[in-house]
This record gives sequence, structure tokens and C-alpha cells, in this order.
Amino acid sequence: MKRTGFAGLAVVGVAAALVLSACGSSDSNDSGGSGGGGGGKTGGTFKLGLVTSSSGPFASNAKVMQDGAEYAVKVFNKAAGANGNKVELVTVDGQNNPTTLATLIPQLVTKDQVYAIVGPVDSAGCDIACAASNKLKVPLVSPGAGRPGVLANARPYAFTLAQPDADNSTPVLTKIVKDEKVKTAAIITDDANSTTKAQADLFSKVFSSTGVRVVKTVTFKTGDSSFASQITSVAGDHPDMLALAAGPDDAGRIAKEVKSQNLDVLLAGTGSLQSGGAAYVAAGGEATEGTVAAAQYDPHSTNATADKLLKAAQKDSGLSDIPLNYAYAYDAVNMIMQVIKDKGISAGGNITQDRVTIQEGLNDLKDFTGMADKTTFSSDGTAVRPELRAVVKGGKFVIDQGTS
Repeated sequence: MKRTGFAGLAVVGVAAALVLSACGSSDSNDSGGSGGGGGGKTGGTFKLGLVTSSSGPFASNAKVMQDGAEYAVKVFNKAAGANGNKVELVTVDGQNNPTTLATLIPQLVTKDQVYAIVGPVDSAGCDIACAASNKLKVPLVSPGAGRPGVLANARPYAFTLAQPDADNSTPVLTKIVKDEKVKTAAIITDDANSTTKAQADLFSKVFSSTGVRVVKTVTFKTGDSSFASQITSVAGDHPDMLALAAGPDDAGRIAKEVKSQNLDVLLAGTGSLQSGGAAYVAAGGEATEGTVAAAQYDPHSTNATADKLLKAAQKDSGLSDIPLNYAYAYDAVNMIMQVIKDKGISAGGNITQDRVTIQEGLNDLKDFTGMADKTTFSSDGTAVRPELRAVVKGGKFVIDQGTS
């Protein structure tokens, strides 16, 4: 089990840390005391759990999430100066293993005494971690779980910054199919993973509702080194579109095989593909050019606050674009700390009551503005997001403003 923290970072002042220029803002003015006291105690530490995964189809997304969360803590602590409480991450690796996750969440809660948890980034991981956090009454915000119903057994303590694909990707993909005049399609998926299987089901419903004939469905195992046989099988049916129900790394290797076999087909993905866009392009190279996908996040937001945060992150990280899971993780850390600030919670108080207060504050949060623009949680704990179309141009996903 991997554990890392920010014990060496500067001491943080909660009130100063959440200025607009550093951490985003919220239109919510709800405030008040908590079991932790009225915010007068200084010098303590707020521990936040971070649940990542070094393996599985969404390991690259998890790494991006971790980078965003760590950056949020660095900015938060630096902005706050030397007077007040600091925030520290306790990072654990679920290793894409349900049994491991089921053990790690109670450890974060009872042993590490975290106030809240960020992650996992994927729906399969959230199935375990989100339900466990709800049972243990510890707030959890996932920066990416987007499968419909993923929080059904995890409310009111679990939240996701991603809008479910059923609500977001379905209308976008439906429009793409119609705009591109798709008549036939094939689907490739890892049907052993619940997240990618849900993506395949989503594509099937979109194709059914639009009259598209599915000519072939092929499967693979996450991490397969070759997709030659699957693409050869698909090529025999000459589909107009190939639906990539896969993690970004696998999807990139699939795209490379498509190009290798000179298959003339439109590659398409759900919002999950755009969220791991950098890994997809890195794995597939120029073969990914022209890939279309649904999207719910614009790395070049015109919102003044989001634009400022995104540009600062680009400068500090060296990234040309800030990926979705990076931005969502950054916002997750800061909205938790926003609630802590608004509610006057102090480190070292009644942590059981403070967790309840944080959960209630997250459920009441309205129009929190961060890197991912404005966030308000629906009653089911999912975020409300825009419906966007993205396309790979020049080696990265860009929002196609003309067809969104």
C-alpha cells in the first residue's frame, strides 16, 4: 500500500487559502460552527484521503487525478501563509482490486483519521469505495466516476464531479451519429470491466435509437499487447464507426492497429475517452487524429475564474492543456476545503461531527467555481455538466464549438 503526504509543505491558513485567485470560489454563503469548534485553532492538519490505482484500464486517469490533487494541496498550502491549519494528502493505491479497496477505505477512516476522501477516479473503483465511505459516514468526492447509478448505494456521503454518461455522452453521441450519417457500426470493449461494459451498453443504445446497424462486437482483455485479430474481424464488415468502449491506453493501441490495417472508420468514444485524452493520444499517436467523443469539460473555459486557474496550472505543470481528471481532482480538494472554511471547522476537533458537517456542506454547495467552471451537485450526488463534442486535432482533444 502506497502512502504519501505533504508534511513538508508550508503551513496553511484556512481562511486565506480559498481566495479566488488560488482555489476557486462558491456562491454559497452558508456558514456556522461545527463539532470542531469555531475556526480559532491554528497549527493543525486536515488530512484528506486520496484513492488512486496503479493498474487497470484507467490507471493513467488515476495518475492524472493524483497530479491534480497534489497540485491543489501545494497551491492551497502556499497561498495560506504560516498562520492556520495545513492540508495533507494520505494517498493509497487500490491497484484495481476490489478486495484491496474494501480494506483501504476503513484504514483511511479509522487509522489515518481523514476528514474526507478524493477518488477513485473510475466507476468500478467507486462501486466499492463510495459505498464504503457512505457506510462509514465519511465524505468522498470522485473526480471521474460516471457510470449511471454508480452512487446508488453511496448517498448522502459520496459525490462525483463527472456527470453520468447516460445524461452527458448519450445526447452528444446521438448527434454525432446523425451528423456523420453513420449507418453501420462495430463495438470493441473489455467486457470484464464494469466501466467499459457500461460504455459498450451505452453505444448499443445510441445505435439502436438512431437506427444504426451494429455489424460486429469484439472483446479484449485490459492490457492486451495486440488487437490485430479483433480489428481484422471488424474490418471484414466495413463499419462506418468503431465505438471504443475501452480505457484510454487500450483505446490508443486499438487506434494504432486500425491505422496499421488501413481501416477507413470513424473512431468514437464516450466522455471517458476525452477525460483520458493525453494517454489516448500518447498510446495511439497520429492514429488518433479525427477521433470524436462526447465531453463535459473544456480545458479552455471562458469563465474568468476557471481561465485564471487553468492558465496558472498550465504554467506550473508545463502541460499544454489541463486534463479533465486533473481539473476535477483540483476542484474536489478545494470544494472540500471551501466547506471546511465556510463551516468554521478547525483541525483537531470532533472529527465524527466534522465529517457530517462537510457532507451537509457539499450537498448544499451551489455554483462552486474552479478549474472545471461551475459545479452544483444534483440530489443524487452527481455534478451537472455541459454537453460538448470533442475531436482529436493536432495531437489533443479540442472542443468542436461548431457542432456541440
